[in-house]
Amino acid sequence: MIKKTATFMVVLLMSASVLGQPSKRTSANNYLGYGELDNAMEAIEPTITHEKTMSDPKTWFFRGKIYQAIYETKDEKYKSLHPNPLQVAVESFLKCMELDDKNFHTETALQYLDIEGKQFVNEGITRYNAKDYASALAAFENTIKITQIEQIKRTDSLAIYYAGACAEQTGDVEKAEKYYRQAIAIGYKAEMAYVRLERMFAAAGQDDKAFEVLKEGRQAFPNNQTMVTDEVNVYLKQDKHAEAMKALEVALQGEPNNASLHFAYGFVNDRMAAKEIEANPQGGDAYDKYIQGAEKSYAKAVELDDSNFDAVYNLGALYFNQAVKMQEAANMIDDTKKYEAAKADADKIFEKSLPILEKAYTINPDDKGVLMSLKQLYYRKMVEDDSYKSKYDEIMAKIKGQ
Repeated sequence: MIKKTATFMVVLLMSASVLGQPSKRTSANNYLGYGELDNAMEAIEPTITHEKTMSDPKTWFFRGKIYQAIYETKDEKYKSLHPNPLQVAVESFLKCMELDDKNFHTETALQYLDIEGKQFVNEGITRYNAKDYASALAAFENTIKITQIEQIKRTDSLAIYYAGACAEQTGDVEKAEKYYRQAIAIGYKAEMAYVRLERMFAAAGQDDKAFEVLKEGRQAFPNNQTMVTDEVNVYLKQDKHAEAMKALEVALQGEPNNASLHFAYGFVNDRMAAKEIEANPQGGDAYDKYIQGAEKSYAKAVELDDSNFDAVYNLGALYFNQAVKMQEAANMIDDTKKYEAAKADADKIFEKSLPILEKAYTINPDDKGVLMSLKQLYYRKMVEDDSYKSKYDEIMAKIKGQ
């Protein structure tokens, strides 16, 4: 009799073990219904690793619902139950669909997933704004993954573009290119995608690839000012002044009041003039044309922004250097009258450069080029006017102090 009772007890214990995990799963779902999310999470977790419940789609379906509720709860008591409940919810619903060969839960799981795809966009934006780029990338990639599910199949343009931006920030150039290319293909922020892609390659030292992207972007968006400016900078870096000049002419058509573009155009003319004078020390029509172009552009840049040191200084330096060349030419003249006339012409240009270089000095009083030019100008003036001695002494003191 005792033996039979013992056998009966073993059978009962085995039955309890077999039934335990489904019972826990049911309890988890009930706890969810009662709003007891901590108990629901505690009850559901053992069921995903137990051999009797781990392959049942219902297990993962309940788990997805529980973690979705944790993500959406307003109750502070439950918000900290898991650091990333939305991620767990998505993974659970995807696992449910994988196991649900009879499609008992698939339709509802898809509805949850579609909502979660949109929620992950909001998560991504929040994390991106907080500069948590790796976490933001994971969020946007979750959205992309969800929207690629056959039964959902939609394009989330924002997630694609910002996945590229996040990948760029984390230094994943390959992934950033993939998402930026996708954004370009669907026409979402395509202009900016080209700009960011080109600048990313440039920053990574991949100049050839950067320029290829830039050319492609310029062809697609010929009036994009940022790309035009970047193209100019590439040409200037490569000393391709003729190409830079053409690009700047396009840029100025779009932004006629951009002081920086006028300065750049003046700079290119300045460099072209320098090349002409190297080839032909006597100058010529081409030299005169470039000098006039530089003067006009520098002057326009100063007119638009008189605090732009480079524009102010380069305009003053342009006049100063012209005057130096004129003085050197005058010194070669033997005829006294012709010498005096030539010297007077040089003096006029020196005078023209003085107030401009003085303006440059007020903007940047430590610039060596400004100091050396003013030293010579004040010395010339001091010979005839003692009042310039104090200015000369000030400049000399600055130079000695450097």
